Amino acid sequence: MSKKVASTLAVILATATLYGCSGGNKNDSASSVSPSATGTAAAKSPSPSASQAPAKIVVMKPLFSSHVYYPDSELEKLVEKGAGVEVTYEVPPDTEYKSKLSVKIAGGDVPDIIQTYSPNDPEHNAFIAQGLFRPLDDLLPKFPKLKDTFSDTTWDMLRNPADGKIYGVPLMKDRTGPGIVVRTDILKELGLATPKTLDELVAVLKEVKTKKKDLVPFVFTGNGINEIQTFFPLWGVNPGWYPEPKDPNKLAYGMIDPRAKEVVKFMRMLREEGLLDPDYLVGKVTGNEKYGAGKAAVIDINIGGARNFMRDFGAEVIDPITNGSNVWSLAYPALPISRVNQISAKSKNPEAALRYLEYEVTDGYDYIHWGVEGKNYTIQNGEKVVLPDDKKDPQYRTNVALELLAPEWVFSHTDKYSSFVGEKLAKLVMDRIAVYEQHIVYDHLRSNTLIPTLQEKSAQLKQVLDEGYSKMILDSKVDIDKSFDEMVAKWRSLGGDKVIEEVNTLQKDKSTPKYSYKKK
Repeated sequence: MSKKVASTLAVILATATLYGCSGGNKNDSASSVSPSATGTAAAKSPSPSASQAPAKIVVMKPLFSSHVYYPDSELEKLVEKGAGVEVTYEVPPDTEYKSKLSVKIAGGDVPDIIQTYSPNDPEHNAFIAQGLFRPLDDLLPKFPKLKDTFSDTTWDMLRNPADGKIYGVPLMKDRTGPGIVVRTDILKELGLATPKTLDELVAVLKEVKTKKKDLVPFVFTGNGINEIQTFFPLWGVNPGWYPEPKDPNKLAYGMIDPRAKEVVKFMRMLREEGLLDPDYLVGKVTGNEKYGAGKAAVIDINIGGARNFMRDFGAEVIDPITNGSNVWSLAYPALPISRVNQISAKSKNPEAALRYLEYEVTDGYDYIHWGVEGKNYTIQNGEKVVLPDDKKDPQYRTNVALELLAPEWVFSHTDKYSSFVGEKLAKLVMDRIAVYEQHIVYDHLRSNTLIPTLQEKSAQLKQVLDEGYSKMILDSKVDIDKSFDEMVAKWRSLGGDKVIEEVNTLQKDKSTPKYSYKKK
């Protein structure tokens, strides 16, 4: 079969979100689960008869920088056969995804399954209001294995506030977030202790710059301005929406908090002293690529995504560093949902689409993330052991790009990480996540609440912050205090004040979010 790959389009439509409103992860990582753990496909699920041709469906999802899609592989064909469907994947890069999706929607060429950054994007409810997606309440009971994969609480989070219906199947947010990862071999070579404070981290970076001139001292995973948000809590700032200290019934927005000036000053200092990746904000090569190539000493990266570095370099996810009384904290959204698989209202095969999703969390999940025994892994002492790369069959490469969802329980289980690095290292990753989760700042904005001005102005307001923060970090001649105040004033005048007003008027619940993941 031929696979369609999304073509490059010149049209860029404004569908980006404000900082703190995106549910995407910095580094999405694969999961693994065996058929014995999840059971086989539900007997009650609608399935084609042997004489029927497989239903054809089109899937559109973002492809992240750490993911690779292998079209027409034998593994993909195996998954399609098991689900009784023929799938065409369209996988634009995540950096272009929202604009490409907007073009598809505007042209009326809507795929059967669309993976959106919902419900953490302001356009989520707008798309539903436009009738783009099909409500699933009548179909989900026909797919009990799929429905039982998620808790009732999670399904309720997906209910549209306007009509109370469910419009998609979720991919849960990882129980993780960015942490500081240090090359322990470099620390040992330079005779340095593991940094525990921000000042100690800077001291390590300076030693690296002086004595290891072939290494970039510090890199972020990507090159976007949103990367610096991970440092906000070290100056007591929640980068999302949070209750004002003097009035907990009023939410304020962290990206315009005056204390964020100190984060900008710190980032400029790192850059001017040659401690920060020179490509940050201006280059095409990411810090993730540099670290993976052994060209950087310290990286700010999703803890789960650090496991390959922990295996290859003996890198260490250090304990959360402090800055005075402030502690490095994970920024979690109000809803624990990363993305949502929406079914097009125009789909001719909505049941086939749901059957495919259900197969991904039953027998198909094991294929996607482990591959096939003898092709990708062997069984040793009752555990799957991944084969070396040169021993794997390239036609059966595990393919995280095929992943549309995962069982909810896997996000609290070592199966989330063990398929790539083994059980021992997967447990270490989970332990590190647990340590970091002792310090969490929640975005209090319930992103499934309709905020009209946020929907209308989000791209324009984000651009103000993008340009403002970038200019302050890159241009040493800019007065940060003055420029920050000017940026905030512009943000407010272009609709930011209206957004703040609507958030506080329309969102009645301003309490700290609380959620947990369904256990195995």
